[in-house]
Amino acid sequence: MANIINIRNYTDALRNTGYKNVESAISEIVDNSLEASANDVLIICTLDTSSGRKVVSEIAVLDNGTGMDKKTLESCLVLGESTRKGRKGMGRFGVGLPQASLHVCPRVEVYSWQNKVEVRRVYLDINEVRTGKQKEIEGSGEGKIPAPYKKYFKDYRHIESKMNFNESGTLVIWKECDRLSPKTVAALFDRFKFLLGRKFRYFIHKRKHNIGCSVISSSKYDIFLRPNDPLCLMEDNMVLGDVKNPKEDVEQGESIFELWENGEICGTVTRAVNYFDSKSNSIKESEVKILFSWAKLEFQNAGGETKIGKHLGKNVGVSIIRANREIEFGKFDFFSDVNEPQHRWWGCEIRFTPELDEAFGVANNKQHVELFELEEVEYIEEDIKPIWFKLNKVVGVEIAQIYKKLKARKAGSRSGRNKNGLTEESIVRSVESNNKKETASMHVKNTTDIGALIKLGMERLIDGGNPNPTREEVIGIIELPVKLELKDLGDNSTFIDITNRMGNCWLTINVGSMFHRELYSKIEEADEPVKRAFNLILMAFARAEDEAYNNTPLYNAFREVRELWGLKLRKYLETDFKA
Repeated sequence: MANIINIRNYTDALRNTGYKNVESAISEIVDNSLEASANDVLIICTLDTSSGRKVVSEIAVLDNGTGMDKKTLESCLVLGESTRKGRKGMGRFGVGLPQASLHVCPRVEVYSWQNKVEVRRVYLDINEVRTGKQKEIEGSGEGKIPAPYKKYFKDYRHIESKMNFNESGTLVIWKECDRLSPKTVAALFDRFKFLLGRKFRYFIHKRKHNIGCSVISSSKYDIFLRPNDPLCLMEDNMVLGDVKNPKEDVEQGESIFELWENGEICGTVTRAVNYFDSKSNSIKESEVKILFSWAKLEFQNAGGETKIGKHLGKNVGVSIIRANREIEFGKFDFFSDVNEPQHRWWGCEIRFTPELDEAFGVANNKQHVELFELEEVEYIEEDIKPIWFKLNKVVGVEIAQIYKKLKARKAGSRSGRNKNGLTEESIVRSVESNNKKETASMHVKNTTDIGALIKLGMERLIDGGNPNPTREEVIGIIELPVKLELKDLGDNSTFIDITNRMGNCWLTINVGSMFHRELYSKIEEADEPVKRAFNLILMAFARAEDEAYNNTPLYNAFREVRELWGLKLRKYLETDFKA
């Protein structure tokens, strides 16, 4: 008879546990602290300077939670053991502490105390398991707190805020950390600020809980985490702004986003979803809450190259929140290209309770959800369909609407003016004002009822993201020789489209094209003269095509050239970006 697992030969596999990085692994330890009702959590690093560089060799997490009794402590490092089988809080699976620890280091020590009584200690050393020296987890009542950490138990103040770990709590120490990236403390703390600040934002919002970082030998690195809110609505967010000076982030500023409103939606949407309850062996109903926000106009117009814009560029995606804690962040097939600059200017959050774990496919290490596009026809006969379908009818549709509005707002408020205050469209109108040559758009204007033209123009503007265009606004556009717009025409070879159905030459830059994705979107963020010159190049082509109306061979040639130009450009760009 043989054991199911030869644990001594399984040690390497135990260290490859599916955690993405050190921040994801340490999140598991912080989860345990918060689940144990800790108000204060301190991440403490020890530095090794033997190589001439200050690299992190040891990481500890200290909390003032309820602590663990002897039985619970001896179970906390047993793989597959769980003291948290309920679904009410963040915890449930009970595999986190040993697996998360082994992802970063070969040895983990856990100290815990309750009601000021003796400190108990357990440890797990994967190298000792490999050699057969350690065969079980056994608690010790002689677990004195290691000397370097004792200073945190004597009226400790972290950036002038008192933290008390004396009554009860737990200390988890990762020894000989050999899988850290980055290894330097400044870079590591920057990642903690960004990713842990996002994962635990609802816990540290308004300092409901304190999560701090410290170095055991110096206070110069001391920080408290601030919320990193992808919705950019929290008033204590790590990035705040000032509409009077939108290019700079400020310490005491205002939220840079506001709630997205669109008809029935005012920031929040609630949807009922069905799920299978294994306890009652029945189908039940729960709620998913979806939140949307988008940038205030002043900050969007300031551009993506500002400090605020660059920060937002790292937070492009949808945040999945389970029991107030972010599980995963990504696009989940709700939208296409995360590199498109306008995506940084909106936020979306999906919130659910742990009873929907199976519906969302929550992984046992709370690092992943199963949300991606599927073929709906394959699930027609299923009683409970994958939750992505229901979510996409809200999330995918609404992100597309926000994106359209952002593009239209950006195009409508472009400050692309020359030194005389002229926009590209007014430059073209000024140059062409005395040009009496009949064009294709002029022919449409002269042969079509003005009411019909205005109706078409309004439909065009609404489709482009302007929900309430006025008659005067449409007439003003019709008078332009060339109207420039940005619109998603799909991912095809058409990088520009030229039409004249509204009585003027309407030049559309296809935001769904590779041309826009890889080239024009970068130019949008460039200096105004560069962007203005590029737009004038395209508008000159559009006007030249419009003027070729009375020369049928030339007019047809222009249209053929435009199509061939798009095909060639796509091939060239594909080759360039694959190289």
